[in-house]
Amino acid sequence: MAAMTQTQSLAANVLRSSARRVSGSVRSGTVRANRLQVRAAASDRTLPIDLRGKRAFVAGVADDQGFGWAISKCLAEAGCEVILGTWVPALNIFETSLRRGKFDESRKLSDGSLMEFAKVYPLDAVFDTYADVPEDIRTNKRYAGNEKWTMQECADRVKEDFGTIDILVHSLANGPEVMKPLLETSRNGYLAALSASSYSKVSMIQRFGPLMNRGGAVISLTYLASEKIIPGYGGGMSSAKAALESDTQVLAYEAGRKWGVRVNTISAGPLGSRAAKAIGFIDDMINYSMSNAPLNEKPLLAMEIGQTAAFLCSPLASGITGTMVYVDNGLHCMGLATDSKSLERKD
Repeated sequence: MAAMTQTQSLAANVLRSSARRVSGSVRSGTVRANRLQVRAAASDRTLPIDLRGKRAFVAGVADDQGFGWAISKCLAEAGCEVILGTWVPALNIFETSLRRGKFDESRKLSDGSLMEFAKVYPLDAVFDTYADVPEDIRTNKRYAGNEKWTMQECADRVKEDFGTIDILVHSLANGPEVMKPLLETSRNGYLAALSASSYSKVSMIQRFGPLMNRGGAVISLTYLASEKIIPGYGGGMSSAKAALESDTQVLAYEAGRKWGVRVNTISAGPLGSRAAKAIGFIDDMINYSMSNAPLNEKPLLAMEIGQTAAFLCSPLASGITGTMVYVDNGLHCMGLATDSKSLERKD
C-alpha cells in the first residue's frame, strides 16, 4: 500500500513537472511571438522631419533652379510655412512667372499639392537701412514700384505681418568680378563680394534674430573654394566664402547665447543653376565632380541640399550648431584628380 502511494506521488510529480514545462514553453512562445509583433510594428515606424507649425524666411530665391528654391520646397514638404525675400530687380519676373504657372511643375509636393509662399518680399541684402542706399540705386528703374526692401525694412515688415519666425535661410551670393583672378580684382570688387556674400548673413541675423523663436535655426550656403584653390572662382568670392564659414562659428556662439538659435552652413557641390552659370565654368566643375568624386556615378541634385537643410533646421538636429556640412558627393575629401593626364601610364 505504501509502495503504491509512493508510485502515485511520483507520477503526480512527473505530470506537474511536465505541465510546468509545457506551460513555460507556451508562455515562452507567447513572449517570443509578442516580441516578433513588437519588432514588426517597429519596422513600420519612421523618423520624420516634422516642421509643422514652423515658419521660415528664405532670402535669395529668384527662380526654381537654385538651392534656395530646393530648400524652400523641402521645408514646405515638412510642413513649414515659407516666406521669401527676392532681389528687387528680379522680383517682378519671379512673381509673374509664379502667377502664370511657369513654376507649377517645380512646385509639386509629394501629395500632389503645390508649394505655396505665405508672402514674397522685395529684398536687397547689400543695404542695411534706406539711409545706406545711394541715389543711383534709389532712382534706378529696376527698383521702381518697390519700397521697404533694405534688410532692416524687410525684417520690420516680416515682424509686422507674421510676428516671429523659426528658420532663417541665407541663400545669397554675388561677386561682380567673380571671373577675374584675385590678382586682378579691384578693392571695390573684392569688398562687394564680401558685402553681398558674407556680411549679408551677419546683417540678416542681426535684424531677424530678435524675431526668431528659441530653438530656431539659421542656414547658409558655402563652397569648397573657401578652403581649396578653385581657379576661375575669383573676384574675392573664395575669400567671401571663407569669411562666411568663420562667421558661422562666431554667430553660432553669439546668436546661440542671445536668442537660443542654431547657426550652420552647407558646403554644396557644383550645380548648374542660373546663378552659377554666371561664373562661366560651372559645366566644367560638374564634369570634374562626376569624374573625381567618390560618388561619381550620380549627379548632385539641388534637393539633396534642400533635404540636408530641412534636417539641420528640424528638432532632429537640435544639438548641431557652428557646423559646416558637406553635400558634394564627397568631392571635398579627394586629394588627387583620378582623371588627371599625369596619372596616365605609357605602355
